[in-house]
Amino acid sequence: MKPKKIVGVAMAASLLVGGCSAGGQNSGTTDAPKNEVSKVSLDKDGSQSKGPAKEVPGSRKGGTITALWRQDQTHYDPGQMQTSPDQTISELISRRLTMYKIEGDKTTLVGDLATNTGESTDGGKTWKYTLKDGIKHSDGTPIVAADFKWAVERSFYEKYNRGFPYIQTWLADSEEFSKVYNGPYDGKELGNDKIEVPDDKTIIFKLPKPHPDFPFAAALGTTVPVQKAKDSKEGLDANPPTNGPYKIESHVVDKSLKLVKNEFWDPNTDPIRHQFVDGFTINFGPLPPEITDRLTAGAGDDKNATALYHSVPAERIDQVMNDPKLKAQVLDVATSASEVYSINTTRITDVNVRKALLTAFPKEQARQTNGGPFYGDLSTTLGSPANLGWKKYDLPGITDVNPKGDPEKAKKMLTDAGKLGQSISFGYSQQPNREKEALAIADGLEKAGFKVEKIPMQPKTFNDARDTVNNNLDLYWSSWAADWPTGVTVYPEIYDGRKIGDGRPNNSHFNDPEINKEIDRILAIDDPIKQGDEFSKLDAKIMEKVPAIPYAYTRRLIMSGTNVGGASVDTHGVLNFANLFLKS
Repeated sequence: MKPKKIVGVAMAASLLVGGCSAGGQNSGTTDAPKNEVSKVSLDKDGSQSKGPAKEVPGSRKGGTITALWRQDQTHYDPGQMQTSPDQTISELISRRLTMYKIEGDKTTLVGDLATNTGESTDGGKTWKYTLKDGIKHSDGTPIVAADFKWAVERSFYEKYNRGFPYIQTWLADSEEFSKVYNGPYDGKELGNDKIEVPDDKTIIFKLPKPHPDFPFAAALGTTVPVQKAKDSKEGLDANPPTNGPYKIESHVVDKSLKLVKNEFWDPNTDPIRHQFVDGFTINFGPLPPEITDRLTAGAGDDKNATALYHSVPAERIDQVMNDPKLKAQVLDVATSASEVYSINTTRITDVNVRKALLTAFPKEQARQTNGGPFYGDLSTTLGSPANLGWKKYDLPGITDVNPKGDPEKAKKMLTDAGKLGQSISFGYSQQPNREKEALAIADGLEKAGFKVEKIPMQPKTFNDARDTVNNNLDLYWSSWAADWPTGVTVYPEIYDGRKIGDGRPNNSHFNDPEINKEIDRILAIDDPIKQGDEFSKLDAKIMEKVPAIPYAYTRRLIMSGTNVGGASVDTHGVLNFANLFLKS
């Protein structure tokens, strides 16, 4: 899954952000917290980019918080990660040029290691960043501009380009940026016409075309500084660059990650993070039922524990949400993610078969295995309501009328297409909730005349296996949240046929020349309001070809122990580590 958030308006002081606001606790209802677009500011002058971060009411120092999460991260190298939980952990230990400061309902993009969110005098082609004084790597070495240049250069290398591609694509002016420049390891650099480092405090990015959204791309892992002398290549997955309030003390793969205070972090340079607790221990392996049971009982150190990202599972929702004391431990969050079941269009080439899959898909039954309405609203669009310009529609017009699907109508569609008995290779992550969901989906599709082969896949490697072009699967779950809430980081990433490739998020392998051309036209619109309206129209146009089955606009119930304070969510809808403390 990906994070979300902000729309870039050329040199504007106020932007728009998709609301993944903590809804607190609902008052005895299953109605989801509102997921809407609200205002966020852009700190151009640097006045809000200074540290230290504002104190959290009731906070105190000391102790260790344990976070519980089902699996270890696939990548620790910040240049290679994309999933929301991975990014949340990375943002605690690895700062970057810009980052989001969250204070209550107010979100501001600020300078993190830079003094502000960047300066451009030519409409977004050239972006200049000045580094703060006193910033250091966790080994005590000063952070210099060359470290950012090296980090960006290495992200071009074909082995390490699984992360966010925006800066690389914009600098190269090509989706195939690794063919334009394949990293620094053969001694070649990006020249001063791309990245200029005039001194240790200044880095200048020079883009062939204007990209006023650059400050938001600079908040991603691509700009985590990497020292050339300490670039261990694949080794950065085991020993990533760290410069935040915490650093890695130990990591037992698939079991635990222990974070301790970084003595070289200077709070006076950081407007976002705190160092309330002595450390964090992240335990990998516990599944949602176990996590909920432990936090519910609160025995021993579990009162100091929290879920990282897992939602309260379906079988525990009634118990938790109907008990005022337990409910008070829950953050009820409307995320900006939109979940779909992607259809591999290189294998399911007949659009009538894809329409039959959409028509038969048992959304309500599938959602029920995940907690019903507490899982989120059933979706009918590819994009999220948190995206600017979003408008609701329903194709083929059955979800609102019959959320359980229409197997008889789908069977007729298959029969008319001469495809009754069509085989579907259905890959799913081998987790208890996904296995139940898979059974419900397979049952609904089989009633419509499909022959379904269920393929269980390892949770830790599911994303990488799914994101391989030759995956031999027809149908699989995907989730996407905008990196800033316009279609700029949604439709060009997921449905542009020129971006099909291993590790890329076009999981449907959808390639329609007309859609590709329309994406280019919309990207050239510099008014975000008009652009949002056009992306909404594009959403419906793409759905006519059915590259995916909209499933849910997700909601998340994140539970913490009774002694954990400062709980809120970050811009990814994950527990915000930066503000956590122990109450006693």
